[in-house]
Amino acid sequence: MKIIQLIKNNYLLLSILLLGAVLRLYKLDFQSIWLDEIHTMNESDPSTPFLELNNAIKQGEQMPQLYFYSMYFIFKVLGYTTFIARLFSATIGILSIYYIFKLGKEIIGEKTGLIAAFLLAINSFHLYYSQDARPYILLVFFTQISFYKLVLFLKENTSKNAIYYGLFTGLMLLTHFFGIFVFLSQLLILGIFLLLTEKSRVGNFFKKACIASTIAAVIFAPAIGILIKVSQIKEFWIPVPTPDVYTNIYKEFFGNSEMVLALIGIFVLMYFINLSKEKESPFTSESIIEKKYVFSFVVFFPWIFLVLLIPLVKSYLSVPMIISRYFIVLLPVVLLIVAIGVNQFKNTFIQISLILLVLLFTLNDIFFVNKYYKQPNKSQFREATEFIIKNNTSKEPIYTTLFWHFNYFFKNKESNVSEKTLDAVIIDIKKDTTNLKPFWYINAHGNKYEVSKENELFLNNNFVVDKKFNGYDAWSIRFLPQKMVNQKVDLKKYVPYNKTLYGSKIKAWVESLEQTSDSLKVKGWSILEKVDSKDSHIYAVLLNPKNQKVFFSTPITRPDITSSENNGFNYDNSGFDIKASLKDVDKGTYKLGIYIVNLSSDGLYITDKQIVIN
Repeated sequence: MKIIQLIKNNYLLLSILLLGAVLRLYKLDFQSIWLDEIHTMNESDPSTPFLELNNAIKQGEQMPQLYFYSMYFIFKVLGYTTFIARLFSATIGILSIYYIFKLGKEIIGEKTGLIAAFLLAINSFHLYYSQDARPYILLVFFTQISFYKLVLFLKENTSKNAIYYGLFTGLMLLTHFFGIFVFLSQLLILGIFLLLTEKSRVGNFFKKACIASTIAAVIFAPAIGILIKVSQIKEFWIPVPTPDVYTNIYKEFFGNSEMVLALIGIFVLMYFINLSKEKESPFTSESIIEKKYVFSFVVFFPWIFLVLLIPLVKSYLSVPMIISRYFIVLLPVVLLIVAIGVNQFKNTFIQISLILLVLLFTLNDIFFVNKYYKQPNKSQFREATEFIIKNNTSKEPIYTTLFWHFNYFFKNKESNVSEKTLDAVIIDIKKDTTNLKPFWYINAHGNKYEVSKENELFLNNNFVVDKKFNGYDAWSIRFLPQKMVNQKVDLKKYVPYNKTLYGSKIKAWVESLEQTSDSLKVKGWSILEKVDSKDSHIYAVLLNPKNQKVFFSTPITRPDITSSENNGFNYDNSGFDIKASLKDVDKGTYKLGIYIVNLSSDGLYITDKQIVIN
């Protein structure tokens, strides 16, 4: 009965938490873990001896240890998988929805807390980091609890409130160094209240504030060594901030949705309009707390101002440090301001209508605009690796410039992985061209396919790419020596090549063709109608009555062909990219043909293109 009564009394909050849980748990492991999440998995590896864990974190991160120690023990108990890592983040994300409710309720009232919780539950920025195996969602979680405990302490300067405030502030600081800027804003708030507190209570207030700060400092102490190391960094990968950097972060908070941003702007304006109506009163700590909206401003303004100002100044004076995910600590305060603004509309129908508009436009942005649950938005390390593991049955060598990261996926797969640039691999191969062997190359995280012109020519003359994965910010390629390619394609039975189509019904399209005196480049697509292209091999052929020359193509993934044909067959493997040397082709005029062969059938399409070799 107590449970039923609890549900009846809190059905709105429980509904909001359920909505937030569904959004955060749905397709939790759909996206591959990206570069930073691989750091989490490697540095929190439960097989690492405990005494070596701290050193692993120091070497691999510029962050405090709390999150990584937490993952280390969670992995030991629940299993060492990316799903478990993200499940922890999702759980913390759901709990943070509850604590923004608590914070909003304590500062203004229950209705404001509920609105803030609802806004956080559907927020795309918070959703993303609730499905990310990194410390950011834990940081925002402890930031909210820290402010909640700070508010309680400001209202009642008891030892209990001081201890709890110090405890959660310490945990916030031990999660991420951006917590330091949050703590400085809290010290400013404490300073304001210290100045405005009655003289008879100043000593007690100061003493309890010192107790809280001491507790926070003691908890943070293990991270001081890493902080010193980070403070010595002179160069960092983050770029110098542009004049609109904070505008872009604000937009990113709300998925860059113009309609949501417009509504948020209205609510923020309503907050300040209501604030402007507050009448003058004695400027004491008691009067500030009594006037809820003034109290909210005294808490919110330092929170926003210092967290924005200090990193900006530091970014221009020393090392850039402004990147959107670090500022997730500001998301709760922005949503609390918005929630208070929504609450200024006294008509319930208008309130509900505006909130529903935010819901509809936000969900539209998540599901249909950004297709968050349908298309990848994180580097596909996992898929690029799985493609090699599936196809590398001969255990051919694999090369990458991200060995430490890819090795997480290849570990225990009996794969021969080395760290080398593609140019370095080719230079080694050139030392003995009499024994060319197949090899794989894989990369991700902005590392594109790059090779010198000289080495590219060597590859084109000696290798073909017979297997290729082109994913989101990740790719893998198999280079096969040309001497190992099956080029025994006999098309002479079709001489004099006076038709367009031969064999099974074939569709083909040449999208680009480029010829020089010694090379040929052709791109396009080809399918056998009503035959899945999964096992198709596509060749470019040069044909005349006396001769034929066959060139193997690099497969290109073309899901657009599957969509455009729309007949229930998978034509994703229909794209081709051919880079061929013409040095060994006899002089003459040739017709360009596209030959495609599958397990069950084959077909030849002769294009209207002519290739003249002098």
